[in-house]
Amino acid sequence: MPFSESSRAWRARHRSADAPGALLLCHGFTGTPQSMRPWGEHQARRGWEVSIPLLPGHGTTWRDLAVTDRSAWTAALAAEARDLISRHGRIVVGGLSMGGALALALAEDPDLAPGIAALVLVNPALALPRAQHLAVPVLQHVVASVGAIGADTRSGALEEAYERTPVRGVEQLRRLQREVRHRLGDVRCPVLLATSTVDHVVDPRCSDLVAERVSGPVERLPLRESFHVATLDHDAPLLFETASAFLDRVMAPQAPTPGA
Repeated sequence: MPFSESSRAWRARHRSADAPGALLLCHGFTGTPQSMRPWGEHQARRGWEVSIPLLPGHGTTWRDLAVTDRSAWTAALAAEARDLISRHGRIVVGGLSMGGALALALAEDPDLAPGIAALVLVNPALALPRAQHLAVPVLQHVVASVGAIGADTRSGALEEAYERTPVRGVEQLRRLQREVRHRLGDVRCPVLLATSTVDHVVDPRCSDLVAERVSGPVERLPLRESFHVATLDHDAPLLFETASAFLDRVMAPQAPTPGA
C-alpha cells in the first residue's frame, strides 16, 4: 500500500529546559510510526518531547524487510534512546507488538537501563503461535511472503502496513522474541502493560509472560474494546490517558530521604 507522511519518522521537540520528560515510541512488525502518531501527539500536547523512529526495513516494500536483520531494529531504537537520555537523563519507552519486545530489549541492556524510567507495552509480541514458531525456520527457505498481519482493529481504523509479510522477517522476529524472553528478569523498571481482550495477531498470554517474569512493578490495563492495534482503536483515549498518568507518576521528582 502507499504510505502517507504519517508513516515517516516523527519527533516533537521541546526547547524548554523544564520539559516534563521524553517518550520514545516504537511501532510493530510491518507497521510504521503512523500507528503511534496519535499517542505521540497526545503526549506532545502535554509538553513532552516525543520520538517515533521508522524501523529499518519498514515503510518501503516488504522485500526490504525480508533482508533486514533484527540487530538493525535494536540498533536504531537504541541510538534514539541514547540521544534522548543524553538530554533528559531518564526517559520512558513505549511499544506496540514487536515494538513492545524492542522496548523490553532496551530495558534489558545494562548500558541503557539506568536511563529508562519505565515502559508502556501495548500487546507486546513475545512469541509466535506454536505452529508458526516451529514452521518458520524451515518455511523461510521455501516461501518468500504470506498475507498481511496489519490493521487488526475493531473500529476498522486503517493501519499503514505492508500488504505482504516476509517470512525471513518473521524468522528475525522469532529470534528477537526468544532473546528478549530469556532476559525478562533483567527488566527492573516499572511497566504499564496494556492488553486487548481479543487480539488476532498476538496471543494475550504474551502479556501474562511479561507480568510474571519482569523484576519491576507491573500495572495492568485491559483493553476490552480494541483488537491488536489498540493505539488506533476504540480504547486509544483510555490508553493515552492512563499512560499519561503513569508517566507523570514515574517521572515525578522523588522526595529526599530524611537525614540525607
